[in-house]
Amino acid sequence: MTQGPDRDQKMWEEKILKEIEKAVSELDHSEIAFQWVGNDPDAVDAAISRIDAAINHYNFLIKQAKRMGISADGKMHIEAHQKTL
Repeated sequence: MTQGPDRDQKMWEEKILKEIEKAVSELDHSEIAFQWVGNDPDAVDAAISRIDAAINHYNFLIKQAKRMGISADGKMHIEAHQKTL
């Protein structure tokens, strides 16, 4: 028995929302790490790179979610986190 397109769409929506949650968590962690780097220039550069990577990954996932036409609940979740950036 094959899965229908609606079921596949729902599965991908759930996966993308979970990935967005992970990306938000990584962004939060990278911001906390930045606060702890002190005056070490290498640590500052690494922390900034980590934040940039987290933002880029988050933005990529948001674009993918929008292309997929995520449900209203998903959009509210996405919009809430976009405001923090």
